[in-house]
Amino acid sequence: MKRITGYTQYKNDFFNKLHVPFQAGKKILDVGCGEGTDALVFIKEYGLEWYGTDVYRHDNMAKFPRRFTLGSIVKLPYADKTFDYIFIHDVLHHVDEKKQRRELHRRGLTELRRVCKDGGTIIIVEGNRFNPLFYPHMVLMRGHEHFRQSYFRDLISEVFAHDVITFRFFEAHLYPKLFVSVFKIYEWIMEHIMPRAFIAYNAAIIKRGDR
Repeated sequence: MKRITGYTQYKNDFFNKLHVPFQAGKKILDVGCGEGTDALVFIKEYGLEWYGTDVYRHDNMAKFPRRFTLGSIVKLPYADKTFDYIFIHDVLHHVDEKKQRRELHRRGLTELRRVCKDGGTIIIVEGNRFNPLFYPHMVLMRGHEHFRQSYFRDLISEVFAHDVITFRFFEAHLYPKLFVSVFKIYEWIMEHIMPRAFIAYNAAIIKRGDR
């Protein structure tokens, strides 16, 4: 991915390490799109036909007329096999944050598969609960119930058992500009020396089968 002018170092790192070979002109559904920051990456950098859905409408969605629809991951407002790509980033753990019921996580993932075309790609990214930076900031301070890596892998493998799954694990954080080089050393240590169970992001790249 080329440098994204005007975006943060974090966005560059995140999409470079996610390393999905998007094809320009294809349709992507951004589930839990929020304020639409990833939408600009998909449109400007990858040339994708972007559509977004979320349980609330952020003011920024005015920039994307006719491309945003209110909806929940457990009941997506789209027909079967509509999109070439499905993208979901740090959304799944919010589906049932207080109780974290597995059946609701399964229902949401099944909906992602339903609206993806045969041969299409589903990209699921979740922060790792026990990452040294995420745990104190996101779990303890902000109350996010991020998944354990073992739970993420088991859940994805169960729901997408008939598809081709590639798991990726990487570090990507927004650092103070003056300390980026120092934190890059931290990233290398995390990705090459520390146990994989502590790496920041759990990602699943799923090629949907025809069953």
